[in-house]
Amino acid sequence: MEERAGEITAEFILQQFDIPTELVVNIYQYGSRVYGCHNEESDHDWVIVYKASMMPNGSFKNNAISSPDRKHQAICFSRSGFQSSIDYYDITALECMFLRPDQVIRNDMKFAIRKWDPKAMASELITKSSTSWHRGITDFHVYHDEEKGKKNVHHALRILGFGIQMAETGNISDYSAYNDLRRSIEADQDFTPKKYLQQRDAMMSELRLKTQSTETPVS
Repeated sequence: MEERAGEITAEFILQQFDIPTELVVNIYQYGSRVYGCHNEESDHDWVIVYKASMMPNGSFKNNAISSPDRKHQAICFSRSGFQSSIDYYDITALECMFLRPDQVIRNDMKFAIRKWDPKAMASELITKSSTSWHRGITDFHVYHDEEKGKKNVHHALRILGFGIQMAETGNISDYSAYNDLRRSIEADQDFTPKKYLQQRDAMMSELRLKTQSTETPVS
């Protein structure tokens, strides 16, 4: 079954990575074009799910592949790897679960959040956010790469924000909610990760608090 996001088809996307179309069951839009912070020069990001329980290279996940012109990037999962990532609250997989229908390019296999454990979700997202945060510190202070440092600090905060949305409503209701924060960080001429530490800690506390009591139904 072929679906479209704008004028881009599943067949066209898979051609960019030289992936035979019959090997793939699902394709999800991902990244800046979902968040609404892209521009004309932004690349296209995709999550691609293979039909087989393991990918051709024997793995369950391939974190980053690119088209030859680097205009298309993809994260690839095997069928079982994708479902496992959903089950263990991997943020990349969770973001795919709440997309609009027009952002799901191919949807031949149904995946679902089979058990919703808010505390486990919060724990996993806090861990993931912390990883991005420490990458931002390393990029900024060790490699003196301010652009990457800002990007990873923003990623850390956005992950927590998506977690708070899921704790409140059972889904990611607004993928664009943290774009103003992104622009603010990008424009910060006196940027250091430490300036955003209080905000990060407050968001972590809010996420923990909102997931302590009852289970939020997934919508």
